[in-house]
Amino acid sequence: MSAAVHAPGVLSTAVHVIDPETRTLLILGPGEEVTDPAIAQQITNPRCWKDGAPARPAGSRGGRKPKATDD
Repeated sequence: MSAAVHAPGVLSTAVHVIDPETRTLLILGPGEEVTDPAIAQQITNPRCWKDGAPARPAGSRGGRKPKATDD
């Protein structure tokens, strides 16, 4: 029924993210393994990851959303 959770990566530094379910602030420390893709996609700086940015699922777009322009 549920697929196995693949750990996107291990953190090399502390990060602050929002829990997607409870909308509360999470502080994750160096060495912590991030297993939730919804949390991993919030960590966009590759220097936060032990081995660089984690692999993203096919079709996902990492980083920030483009700014709207007034044309």
